[in-house]
Amino acid sequence: MKIKMITIKNFRQFWKETTLNFSCSTTKNVTVIHGANGSGKTSLLNAFKWCFYGKTDFDTGTENILNEAAIQSATTGQEIELIISVMFEQDGCNYDVSRKALFRKLPSNKVEDLKTIEFKIQKTMESGETITIDTPDSEINKVLPEGLHPYFFFNGERIEKLAGVNESGQIKEAIKRLMGLKQIERAERHLKKASESFRKVNAQSSDATYQSLSEGVARLNDDIENSKKKLADLNFEYREKSKRKEDVEKKLETYKESKSLQKERSLLNDLNENILADMASNVRQRKELIDKNRAVVLSQGLVNKCEALVDLNRKKGLLPYKVRAPFIDDLIEQDNCICGRAIHGEGKALHALMKAKETAGNDELDEVYSSVSYLLKNQAGNLEEYKTKLQELTITQDEHRKNKKKNEGKISEIGLKIGAIKNSEVNELEERLETLTKELKDMDFDIRTLGRDIPDLTNKAASETKALEKLEKKQKEHSLVVKRITASNNVAKVFNELNDYFTDQVRNNLSDKVNETFGQIIRKNVRAYIDDDFQLKIEKQSKHGDIEAKEQSTGEKQVTSLSFISSIISLAKEKHEQGGKFFKGGLYPLVMDSPFGALDDDYRFKVAERVSNLADQVIIFVSNSQWNGNVKKACADRVGNSYRLIHHATTDVAKNIDNNEYLRYSSDGFEFSTLEETS
Repeated sequence: MKIKMITIKNFRQFWKETTLNFSCSTTKNVTVIHGANGSGKTSLLNAFKWCFYGKTDFDTGTENILNEAAIQSATTGQEIELIISVMFEQDGCNYDVSRKALFRKLPSNKVEDLKTIEFKIQKTMESGETITIDTPDSEINKVLPEGLHPYFFFNGERIEKLAGVNESGQIKEAIKRLMGLKQIERAERHLKKASESFRKVNAQSSDATYQSLSEGVARLNDDIENSKKKLADLNFEYREKSKRKEDVEKKLETYKESKSLQKERSLLNDLNENILADMASNVRQRKELIDKNRAVVLSQGLVNKCEALVDLNRKKGLLPYKVRAPFIDDLIEQDNCICGRAIHGEGKALHALMKAKETAGNDELDEVYSSVSYLLKNQAGNLEEYKTKLQELTITQDEHRKNKKKNEGKISEIGLKIGAIKNSEVNELEERLETLTKELKDMDFDIRTLGRDIPDLTNKAASETKALEKLEKKQKEHSLVVKRITASNNVAKVFNELNDYFTDQVRNNLSDKVNETFGQIIRKNVRAYIDDDFQLKIEKQSKHGDIEAKEQSTGEKQVTSLSFISSIISLAKEKHEQGGKFFKGGLYPLVMDSPFGALDDDYRFKVAERVSNLADQVIIFVSNSQWNGNVKKACADRVGNSYRLIHHATTDVAKNIDNNEYLRYSSDGFEFSTLEETS
């Protein structure tokens, strides 16, 4: 996919019609748009999102996206168009994607959204034929799935969040989609559906038990699929709402009345995020401890009986064995008792020895006794160690809960203080924050509920499927339908194994590439990798040789996330060019808004240099201060197109300023932004 052009009309800061052409050159693959803060860089990024998906990541969503100058310059009752169109090339075909919204001007510079969104895709085939796509939403998701757009159209101010523990599911999904592994999942799903269809046919000629089980398994599988889809949708919506919440929090920090309070609240929220991660880790540790020691706990009753039995035999003098049977046999054979008297093969001495032999030990019994004694001695120690560790983890978890509750109380108090501030804008932001927080809390509950329900449904479906398979095996005539059911299930199982194998293989490949990219940028002796749970991790080696996890700074998180995104695009390109049967891969652009914000000059240079070499097409929205430094120096040789964002202001400062590249006075009396191509 290569983006050729975007045309924007009346969207956010952009009044009337503005067009951007992007470099599609293989050698000069970078397009840069540089401008002052607030001039529209983030709006340009969101223009793509709104055009493709009808969504933005502004804290107000799709409200207030109509340009203010367009509203003010219109007459009451006049209709105002908001249009964004994007032209790109994909697999030899050219796409023209456009989204249009209509508004009507009302008195007092207010507008009415006419709710007449028009989304259209025209596709020009390699043959030259141009067609209008009947299902544009489906088509755009085939080209670039909505769930993946944060990896290609991303906001640098939020990118470090990608390195957080809560993003592992998103990372796993992105890897599978980008590498084409979702087709294996679909194949497995279709085979299971086929198996269910065959079972319905078989049920028609089978008994009531088979029919009931078959229908139950089908219902359970449908419930599992629906729950998984709902969970995926909820996770995506949760991430989008979280971004909006972050934007509101950042805005609250810009008001002097709420700045210090909001910073304190943000700090407390970060602390609670870390506590939640520690609590999740604690739950995993306790589960592992219980799983590892379940035999120790469950066998305690049997161990107590064994101890009582051994103790009883000790008291009787039977254990441990004082005399062994081979020793008595030697005495009889040598005709010499231990006291020195002759036995003579008969009499009381021989009788006494034979009696003693009945309770004498042997090598086998002695070995069993030693083993049992050792196990019994260790059992008590193992149980005590298990109880101690479990108690420690429980106490730690209680501390986590107390600290979390304490922080939540402080957060609530801060909310009340901010709400009491006499500033309508601050109050409006706080109300929006409260609404988003509540919605996120409800969604988190639903996500956790589904996270518990899906494994339970899966286990139940597996159990009933086994019962169904047993009935199928008992059928006297191994009919063609049963053979088809068996074949479908066997192939589905193979696809499941292939899915796990290839997902793990790609994870390892990507982990190596992330570390390679990360190592070329980072200054410290640390490594980045993707662990088995699909979390982006950083670790370092201590002077003693121990490997330990490393707490990342904001800048390091940003480098880690940038390394991941550029690496996944690079790996997708490699797999696409190899043309394998299972790995689809693809060629994707990188569209980045402010990706260098938290980085120092050295890191900016290395990131800019590395990223421009990894992707076939790179589009960067960057502040003028960042662009005129190391970023420009790093990728100057690869810049094909360059634009300057110019803000047209109505202030006296703008009126009296001369020769400013990024600020001009608006003689129209409206504030807006324009783009100017630079050499």
